[in-house]
Amino acid sequence: MSVTSSPTWKRLEARCDQGFDILLREEQEAIALWWLEAETMNGTLNQFYWNSAGDMALLARGGLRSLGMPITLAALESTLAHFGDDYPLDRDARMAVLEAIEERHGEDVFTPASRIIQDLPEDFVQAAVDRLAVLYTGGVV
Repeated sequence: MSVTSSPTWKRLEARCDQGFDILLREEQEAIALWWLEAETMNGTLNQFYWNSAGDMALLARGGLRSLGMPITLAALESTLAHFGDDYPLDRDARMAVLEAIEERHGEDVFTPASRIIQDLPEDFVQAAVDRLAVLYTGGVV
């Protein structure tokens, strides 16, 4: 069964329909991690950052930290470092920074880190959904 067809994911989707901002941090991180995986598998981290999913990069980083995913976390952080201390959550601002990064370092600057994530050394989305299943079973939400 795929993660997105699990009862836990269906519950998360139903809760998200009520608004992303009402979600628990763990739920927001699960969604951010799903987008990180989906965008990186479909393209690269460049695609993740260029698209609106990149708005969730810091949530994804937090999820990887809290779930104990050091390999994927290191790959993501190696690319976040290019943005400096103030990661732009606004997509238009982030696109301008990305253009400068690519101009300075080349279009393939995120390829090595993307390959690490694409190899899926840690099943971080499944771990996030498993964590939610425990929260939901415990009656947290």
